[in-house]
Parts: sequence; C-alpha cells; structure tokens
Amino acid sequence: MNLEKIKTIIIPILTNYNLELYSLKTKRQFGMAILEVLVDGDDIDASFLAKVNQKLNDAIDPELPKNYYLEVSTAGAERPLNSLNQAAKHVGKYLLLETAKEKIKGVLEEVKAESLVLKVNLKGVIKKIEIAESEIVKMMLTVKY
Repeated sequence: MNLEKIKTIIIPILTNYNLELYSLKTKRQFGMAILEVLVDGDDIDASFLAKVNQKLNDAIDPELPKNYYLEVSTAGAERPLNSLNQAAKHVGKYLLLETAKEKIKGVLEEVKAESLVLKVNLKGVIKKIEIAESEIVKMMLTVKY
C-alpha cells in the first residue's frame, strides 16, 4: 500500500470538509490490519466523522488492500503538536512544552515566526515567556486539572 498516494487522494477530501490530516499510518489491532487516518478540525462529532469515513473509503477503496479496514478519528484532546503551524491553531489552549532544561505548562498566547509565547504561573506570579522553536524538544496539547 502506498501511503503517499493515499495521502494525495484524501487531503483534498478532508479540505472540502474543513479538516486537516493530522497523521496517516497503518497498524494492527486485535489481529486486524487498519489504515488509521487522524484528522484535526473544529466541531467534529461522530456523525460528521461517519460521513468523512464513508467519503474517504469510497475514494481510496481501489488503493486499500482487501484485508485492511479504514479507521477515521480525531487526534484527541491531549496530543503532540509537531510544528509552530499546528500550534498556531491552538492559541488560548493549555500546552506542555519540554526543552532540554525544563518542562513548562501554560496557555499559548501567541505564535511567532520562530517562537511562541506562553502565559505561565511561576510561583503565583503570571508571566509571559517566549520560547524559541529551536529550544522545543516536545510540545503537546494537554488538559489543565
């Protein structure tokens, strides 16, 4: 199965539904071969995902080996962000950043060309800190408890 070819088929369909491809991979689960399509977008519910799943299934059926099942899902509330571009869609949300020196939790205030700004609580004092993209080892959406 050629994932790059499948990607070129599904991206325009996702775009028509105002969705972005978060990841595309194959996996095995409970003995079944699965093509997993994770999407990102606003106001996604189960019936909407079912429509998208059917449209994608119709489009990629010729490319999908007969022993594979298509699974379309959202990336979830707590997930890694792989770029500043992805982060820009989540301004106002709570993030966990890891640098080589520390882990930082805070609200994403702004995304700049090569850095981002977080509002953090440092020992009871709210501060804004700017972190260069080059310093970020890991970045993920997280839920504040």
